[in-house]
This record gives sequence, structure tokens and C-alpha cells, in this order.
Amino acid sequence: MQNETSFNLQQQTELDALSGPPPPYTDEYPPHPTRLPNNLNLSRLAEETLQSTNISSLQLKMIASCTDSWHSTPYECCSVLEDRFLLLGYHDGVQLIDLKNPNVKAKTIIWIRARNITVIESCRVVLILAGRYKQVRCYSYDGLLRLIYAVLGIDWNQRKNTKFQVPLLKDWEHVASLSGKVKDEEIDHLPSPPPPPPQQTTTTTKNEPSFTLVNLVEQPLSSLTKPYYTVNNITLQKLYYKLPDSKDALSVQTYQTSVYVFAAIRHRDKIVLWQRKRDHPLCPFYRLKVFWIPAESKCISFADDRSTLRHILVVFANEATAIELRDSKVKTVPVDPILERIYQTTWVREQYEHQLASPRSPNSPIPTLFSRQEQSDTYPTLPVSLSVPPIQWTSLIQLPFYPDILPATTLTTEYSIPPSYSTVITSLPSSAPDPVALPSASAPQLFFATLLKQSYIIDLSGSLFSTQVYKWSEVPMHIEFIQLDCNVNDWCVVGFGTETIEIIHIKSAHVVQRVMRGVPVKFLGRWDESVPREGKKNKSVFRSLIWSCHANERIHVYMLKPDDVLLATLPH
Repeated sequence: MQNETSFNLQQQTELDALSGPPPPYTDEYPPHPTRLPNNLNLSRLAEETLQSTNISSLQLKMIASCTDSWHSTPYECCSVLEDRFLLLGYHDGVQLIDLKNPNVKAKTIIWIRARNITVIESCRVVLILAGRYKQVRCYSYDGLLRLIYAVLGIDWNQRKNTKFQVPLLKDWEHVASLSGKVKDEEIDHLPSPPPPPPQQTTTTTKNEPSFTLVNLVEQPLSSLTKPYYTVNNITLQKLYYKLPDSKDALSVQTYQTSVYVFAAIRHRDKIVLWQRKRDHPLCPFYRLKVFWIPAESKCISFADDRSTLRHILVVFANEATAIELRDSKVKTVPVDPILERIYQTTWVREQYEHQLASPRSPNSPIPTLFSRQEQSDTYPTLPVSLSVPPIQWTSLIQLPFYPDILPATTLTTEYSIPPSYSTVITSLPSSAPDPVALPSASAPQLFFATLLKQSYIIDLSGSLFSTQVYKWSEVPMHIEFIQLDCNVNDWCVVGFGTETIEIIHIKSAHVVQRVMRGVPVKFLGRWDESVPREGKKNKSVFRSLIWSCHANERIHVYMLKPDDVLLATLPH
């Protein structure tokens, strides 16, 4: 695994402006930083957007590369432990990469196909959707961490939080026996966390990084049929249990409050909601509720009301629904008529632009999609020859911020405060005041609704927040939000298509960067660092987005991160 390429997104944007769409990716693409000509003619809007969002500070790093016969990508997921150790879910195992030492070859530590990895550090648990039967496994966080330190030859006493120890196997088995059967308030006794070990009196030389005995057992023994590691004669891979009735799971979504952790497991015909407390590292999960759904859903997500968890959002092809957690009532999220008109207009304009850009013979007439009367209307009616495809839902995600940065002229009347009468009367016609956004404290929570290749900001009643349209070049299979400066309420949204990764600025709704085009890509995961704040709860700070792509019979894993984030955050 080589840390092969690094390039500046500002430079790549300028190269795209000069040379048009890039060629398919090769082993050497993206290019290394290049001296750019002085006659660049970027649009002023693009320059202002890049500067205001600090998007040019993002760096693209290749962190893994291999040869594989798969047609798309054998990597399916990833997660980061201790802001340093990257776990990659491979088709035949969980691979480990030390981000502090990226030149060290990746090592397989668990021989099982992992489809989803979710680290819940506050509970000392790692959820892995894995195995032939696609069942959710609860691994001990400290057990996996102990295995990582042993395999990499790092002194266990150098870990980030030394107050947590690896649980005993008998205690972990006791937790497994309680999982799914009883609630927290019904548990009479939980095993006590193991005490810290006494200080080591054994002297070691400077050349000895660890006193741990690590052994890789390659021949199947006992009930194990795959290779496994033993650390000091202990099989840390055994420190897991399977959540009952979690076979054939499709995905896992988690949500944390100050007291509880919720895990929603999506199946083809149901959604099972699990819950556990955060105050004990050996507390079991119990089944809170089961929601039966009429058909297989596209995706699910959580929604709160700023104080407590309220809904599970379930998206189907033809509708999006919100399930109330308290009474299990289901509410359909309607499509605002204004949104529908904007959707139709945007689609028609895209067809018009596409036909203008397509090659045609000199004698062929320029296609006309609107009559003059239609072109003068705000929402033109469609010509008979064209029919807009029916609206289909792609995803519905709660915004992690209140978008009061959007232009006031795009806000709908439901979410804006008009200027006072006296202000309007005393203002000149040339300087008419604009409305302002409702204060976030008095406005309901907002959501990012994606309908095929268009996204909008709405609330759960379907009301449109803004007329801004976020247009994607292809339907995004996954969406992430990033905030480059945690002190500024300025965000970007990243869409992962099947062959495209695009970054759109929330304020301007313009695509500020297409990171990849024309190669199969798959979103693997994101890395957020938990930063402590005095007198407040920890703040989650964006560190990177990670994905894989397939090009020229090679599989690459990339990390999109702020510049020099590894040097700033990793221990030295």
C-alpha cells in the first residue's frame, strides 16, 4: 500500500476549466501538482465559491492500492479507531492500515467479509455487519484495539485511553446472554470492568516495542475454520456476540444521545431498533421496537427535534415516510407543489441545454422546448413532445446545521421574515430590503431531500425552505455533509454516484468540484474526530471522506481530507 498521489483541488478545478473532462483514471491519475499557466479564466463565481468555502484546502490521498479481479470494488466499508487505525471491510476480511505509517502494507486481522463497520467509542463497541448470513456482530472495542496494537507491534500502554481494559471472555459471554432479552432497568447485575493491570516491572530495551506474544494460527482449530491471531494465548477475535434475529440485514444506522445509543438495523421487510446505555462498557443491547415495512426500502436515517430522537425516516422509490418512535405512527412526507414545478422546470431546462450541447448537422434546426410565452413565465408549461419522468425519491437526510446562510431572495414565505412596513416605505426602490431567514430557534428541523438527480431543503411537512436546486450529474447513491471550518456555518454536500463524486456548495448550490468521473466508485465511510470542549459536550470535527474506485484492473482507496490533517491530529 503506497501513499502515491496528492493534489490540490483548486489546481484540479483550474485544469478542468482548461482541458475539459479528464480522461479515465490511470495508475498515475490524478496528476501531481502542476505549474499552471497565467492566463486562467475561471468564472468569478467559481473563484469566490472556492475561496469562501476553503475547498481548495482539501487534499486527495491514495491510501491503498491493489490488483483484484472484481468488476467494481472488493472494498465495502471502513471506520477509524483512535483517530489513527483504519479498518477496511474487504470481501474476504477486515484489513488494518496505520494512518500514521501509510507505507506499511495493510494486514488482515479478521477473516470475515465485512459489509458495514460502525465504531461506537462511547460504548466501547464496534458493530460489524458481516458473514455469510449478513448478521450484526458486536465486537469489543478494546478487544479489537488490543489486537491492532499487538499486530502492529505497538506498546499497549501507549493507547489513547488507558482507563479501559480488554474485558474477560466470561464477562463478554455474560453480556451476550443478556443481549436482546432484557431492558437496562431489568438488569440486576453487570460484570465490573476489569481493573487496570499493575505496573510492569519487567525491563525492556529500547528496541523492544512491546512485550506481547502474537501468534497467527493458520490451521483451523476447535470450532474456528479460518486463520486467527492469539495475543498472549488469548483469541481476541472471540470477543464478539451476534445480535439475535439480525440475519439478512441490509444496513446499520446509529444515533447517540447523552444517555443512550440507538442502532436501527434495516431488513427487506422490517426495521429493528436496538438500544443500550452508554454508562457501562459491558451493557447489552436490547430490542426496543420492530417496524414492519411493506417493501424493501432504499435507505433509512434518524431525525430529532433538537432535544430528543423523534423519527426514523424510511425512503422508498415512490415515497418517503417518517415513523414516530413514541407511538409508531407513520407519516408520509408530501411533495410541495412549488417543489414539483421547480423539479419539472429544472428537468426541461437540462434537456434544452443537453440538446444545444449535442452535435447536430448544420442544416438541422435548433431545438425549441419553450414557446416565447412559455419562456417568459416563471414556471413554463411543458411542450407536448416532452414528458417529465415521475418524481422518485432517492434519500431524505436531516441537515446537521440550520442553513441561514442561503440567499434571502431564495427563501420561501414560510421560512422568511419580510421587512417591516416602515423599512419598505423609507427605502428607495433601487435598494429594497430583502427578507431574512427565520431564527433557527423558532424554525423546525430541516432535511435534504434528493429526488433522482435533484436535491432540495424541506421540512417533514414537505414545505420548501428555499428555491435553491442542488443538481447532480448522476443520481447520488450516498450523501455526506462536510464543514471545513468548524467555527463557520458554511457547508458543502458531497454526492457519491456510481461513477462520479461531486462537491456542491450549500450556499451557492453550485458544483465546486468533481473529484472523480468515469470510474466505478463506492463510498466506504467518513472519519470525524471528537474534540473536547470545556463545559460543553464534545464537538465532532470533519477529518476525511473515504471511498474506493476501480480503474485499469486496479483497486484504489482514496481519502479526501483537509490539508495536513494527519500531521495535525495524529500522535507523534
